[in-house]
Amino acid sequence: MVDHVLHIMAYNFVIILYYTNLQYYIFGNLFFLLSFVIRTKESCQSQITHEYSSIIRFLKTFYRFSQLIASVCISLKLSKYVEWTWPQAFWWYWMFLSALVGTSFTLIILLLSKIINEIFKQYQTVPQEYKSLLWALYISIISSALSIMWIINTFNILGLDMPMVIGEVLFYSTVSFNLLIFCALTKLFWGSVIDYCADILQSQTNDIESQRELPAIQVIQQKQFEKRKAVHQIILKKLSSAFFRLTTKEDLLQQSQKTTDLMTERGQTKKILQTTEVESKQLQDNQNKLNESNQKCIICCENPPNAVLMICGHGGICYKCGLEMAQKSKECFLCRQKIVFIYEISNFNDDLMKVVTITKFNY
Repeated sequence: MVDHVLHIMAYNFVIILYYTNLQYYIFGNLFFLLSFVIRTKESCQSQITHEYSSIIRFLKTFYRFSQLIASVCISLKLSKYVEWTWPQAFWWYWMFLSALVGTSFTLIILLLSKIINEIFKQYQTVPQEYKSLLWALYISIISSALSIMWIINTFNILGLDMPMVIGEVLFYSTVSFNLLIFCALTKLFWGSVIDYCADILQSQTNDIESQRELPAIQVIQQKQFEKRKAVHQIILKKLSSAFFRLTTKEDLLQQSQKTTDLMTERGQTKKILQTTEVESKQLQDNQNKLNESNQKCIICCENPPNAVLMICGHGGICYKCGLEMAQKSKECFLCRQKIVFIYEISNFNDDLMKVVTITKFNY
């Protein structure tokens, strides 16, 4: 709120100076400087922590700093405190443009990393996240292209002979065309973008509310990891009592076919079970004893095994033991691979397990 008030005061100050022909534009930068300090302080004290929080904070701070430098350079030129040419006064623009190009490359790298992790089955990325990244990437790329075209046109208008000439017709045609594309992409992706942002904010709100009830030491410990609910369905296939992997379409089809065959054969097996009731009871007793040994964490032998370490896929432990393991050794107790995620699971169907929560560690 204070930030917006300062910006409005700065704009009003410039308008008053323009109509009164006073050359004191340099003092208008005090409003932008105060705004920059306030927003930077708020950003440093922000409790929002998610996968992209660091990148967003850095970009916001860089863009605000570019705005402040731009205001200082232009006000020095207008107040005639320096004998700069307009290209020299616009040196800050290249810093701003480099930030736009850097943002585009960062989003491309993020998309490629998501795709590679998806290919190698390290973890699943929800479609809403892909759509949000693609939407942001398009905005960043088209903003960079239009900024380059604008500065070339501006320098040509100011009398500089740039090696490239872009007419106003081409520039405004490009703006109009990409505005239509932007509206189409926004209509197509907006629901997914809102859902993904709402999921991040909801998980962050839940974390903040839970941290308010914790002692200071536990709050510091929780900053090392981020726990959120699995918004979209993730199914793990249980290959053994201590090893799981992400399911494929073939696994789900096989499970569906298995269920169908079981329903069709239920009538036939009913007669067989009636004739082998004694043998079945003995087998069931033995199986119950085996299940009792397999239904306890292999570390503490107390809690049910409801956690899977990712990306290796080893499990058979409870979430509490998995969390302590990740915080102390940071490695899987079986294969010594680095623990990136902990999937908290529940029984879905026979050997299929449903992921309930995902805990990501920030080492």
